[in-house]
Amino acid sequence: MQASPALPDGWRLETVSEIDGTNAELLRRAEGGEAEGIALRADVQIAGRGRRGRSWNSPKGNLYFSVLIDTEPAVAGQIGFAAALASIEAIEAVVEKSLPELKCKWPNDLLWQGEKVAGLLLEMAPGRRQVVLGMGVNLVPMDVVDAVYPVGSLSEFAIAPQELALSVCDALARWIETWRMMGFAPLRRAWLERANGLGEAVTVRLPNEEFEGTFEDLAKDGALLLNQGADGVKSVSAGEVFFGSGV
Repeated sequence: MQASPALPDGWRLETVSEIDGTNAELLRRAEGGEAEGIALRADVQIAGRGRRGRSWNSPKGNLYFSVLIDTEPAVAGQIGFAAALASIEAIEAVVEKSLPELKCKWPNDLLWQGEKVAGLLLEMAPGRRQVVLGMGVNLVPMDVVDAVYPVGSLSEFAIAPQELALSVCDALARWIETWRMMGFAPLRRAWLERANGLGEAVTVRLPNEEFEGTFEDLAKDGALLLNQGADGVKSVSAGEVFFGSGV
């Protein structure tokens, strides 16, 4: 096995056995003036959160991890694409092989063999130019009731959460530096290379509406571009994506 990467300069990784949520704790730290680069991993979360206020099932053995990153609010959402790419690189580095079936699902999930194995949550720190990036990666078998999308895990690879957290820090620091130096374009290109469903029919669900189209591209700001035929191309900035029509 290759050695685990060292933490990037200025980054700090803390590990706790149990916490309400790693995002919640780093939001509290941000309010107290914590600097960029603090990363927190928990063995167990007792009040983990997903997008749209959903609870996040957090049994021991998975990766529950958050990091505080400096950013302007207007572009904070682009960090999710950096995190997805970093997560793929980190997982492949730990298992020491390419995993072409590990795909990005717009806007902030990872799929393995068509099932969701990771979710990302971005939360702006109130009154701060900082975002907390939260990440959950399923490393042990999962039994999730009433999931909105099929849930899987990477249990076949026997990945240790701490090793993956270190690998994510290493890859994420590099992608954040690329983003700051070169903008969103290189992230967009790399993300599209790993995108699930590109050029295929998708259904997008919002709280009060649902629509279909072909996943045509990503906009320059990261919005999903949905080709609706005679109705033109629709730019979607948020929503739940399901692959295929009429799902």
